[in-house]
Amino acid sequence: MSSGSVTLAKQTTPLDVRWSRALPAQTLPVRLSVTRDRAGRYFLSLLVEEVIASLPSAFLPGSQEPKAVGLDLGIASLVTLDGGTKLEHPRLLRRYAERLAKAQRELHRKVRGSKNREKARRQIARLYALIGDVRRDMLDQLTTRLVRENQVLVVEDLSIATLLRPARGKGRRRKAKLNQAIIDAGWGELLRQLRYKCEWYGRTLVVVDRFFPSTRRCSACHVKGPKLDLSVREWPCAECGVVHDRDVNAAVNLRDEGMRLYWVVAATLPPGRKAPTVIKASELEECLLAA
Repeated sequence: MSSGSVTLAKQTTPLDVRWSRALPAQTLPVRLSVTRDRAGRYFLSLLVEEVIASLPSAFLPGSQEPKAVGLDLGIASLVTLDGGTKLEHPRLLRRYAERLAKAQRELHRKVRGSKNREKARRQIARLYALIGDVRRDMLDQLTTRLVRENQVLVVEDLSIATLLRPARGKGRRRKAKLNQAIIDAGWGELLRQLRYKCEWYGRTLVVVDRFFPSTRRCSACHVKGPKLDLSVREWPCAECGVVHDRDVNAAVNLRDEGMRLYWVVAATLPPGRKAPTVIKASELEECLLAA
């Protein structure tokens, strides 16, 4: 970060600012806004117009086949790639659990409406802000690398709101821990970043239907097996005998299904025209009409 100063309207003393990035050359700000979060931090946001250059197309070596990757989002591993690479879940809430618990106890001891209670509340807000900053930075680096290295990225159409529904009756504690792990993983933020970065850099994001049996289907012979509990991490195919890693198998199936959808849309495009930024299985007819 570089430091500098900004003088706002009706102010005589300039504000000291730490810039997170340099403004685009020869670009004038369209709008400027100042915000403050619950941790008491002030942010100066500048809206500018910028044209982002697309990245060169990524093809497989020696062919015109676009380089594709299947991404399986999970709890044991945050993201599993179809090549077998697994990116570990950061589990930031667990990492900072002790500090958060101590801060919550301090808040509980303070008198309501007192200055000490406000200080304790702000301390908790700072911890959550730190966790959010670390998570966003990690996801930003991950999504940028994936978009730079691949032309087509395939994910599953996850209904995160449905997954976070609380359980009733037996198994409530287990479901509560599962919900916390999903929130801590930041799946929604990861998918949001993939979508806008694919639009920026000329990549294609394929969203496979959520009912596609990516976990249960054998990626070798395509036979669909029985439902699997979350605790089952490896399973053998009853038809061909291949033993699959649950997450890697799902990523391979997502990549194959995503490329099938990609070529269905690409076949309708005129020569030289790129595929749309987002191809969603549930909206495939609209994608074909738009093409």
